[in-house]
Amino acid sequence: MAEQKDDFWILEKALEQIDPDLVDKWGDPNKHPETQFSKEEVQALLEAGREMFLTHLTKEGFPMVTVHVYVLRNGELWSTCVKPRVKVRALTRDPRCGVCISTNGLGLPFGGAMTLKTRVEFVEDRASVEEICRMHGERYYASERARELFVRSLLTPNRVAMKFHIDHVVSWKNIGFRPS
Repeated sequence: MAEQKDDFWILEKALEQIDPDLVDKWGDPNKHPETQFSKEEVQALLEAGREMFLTHLTKEGFPMVTVHVYVLRNGELWSTCVKPRVKVRALTRDPRCGVCISTNGLGLPFGGAMTLKTRVEFVEDRASVEEICRMHGERYYASERARELFVRSLLTPNRVAMKFHIDHVVSWKNIGFRPS
């Protein structure tokens, strides 16, 4: 029962901070620096995040979203994909891609999410693809055996690396967030 009361308290405090007259005026988070992550928070979320949701447009112009694991290689955002996939064809046609990462469940001292406006570059160099696959294994699996199995399952002949060039960050903090 105390847990439910605490949940209501959080909601009430969050709602107390919302000015209904401002809600419709906010619109674009870029116009409200007070609701955006600092550069340090953006970096902390990139480092702590476990998955990202990325978008592409089908040839019919229909938006699609897929979830990907990712790594930071030399400070840059990377993932992998298999060449015959629709998203590879779509992002080859138009490399613009939205990437969304949320703080949910990460235990960070701030809450919210960010969308990265990116351009995808496909890297087919086998050494780079293998390095990204190995980095995925190291990041997501604690045991050496699990890492090797994961890398072996990823490192298929048609696997390519995806490098995300970040053009712009749109972020927003949760109002009334209390770290757990």
